[in-house]
Amino acid sequence: MKNIKWFTAVALVVLAVASYYEWYWVWGVLFVYWAVTSIQGGQAFIVETITRRQNPVLFWFITAMWGGFGAWYVWADLTWRLA
Repeated sequence: MKNIKWFTAVALVVLAVASYYEWYWVWGVLFVYWAVTSIQGGQAFIVETITRRQNPVLFWFITAMWGGFGAWYVWADLTWRLA
């Protein structure tokens, strides 16, 4: 129990609950979070680690997709819920 990553464990529970209730905006927030942390850390991960220094075009494409998908999920899900 000492080595449990509690933040990740809680995030998995939240994502499971969000999926059950079809709250896609939660996934959107996660995508935006991934985009921000990728920019801060200089690396992204899809199936392998992509660094900003070694593969700048691919890195920015992945990061832009995460940010775009995240914004779209949040916008698309909340617009009909709040309408």
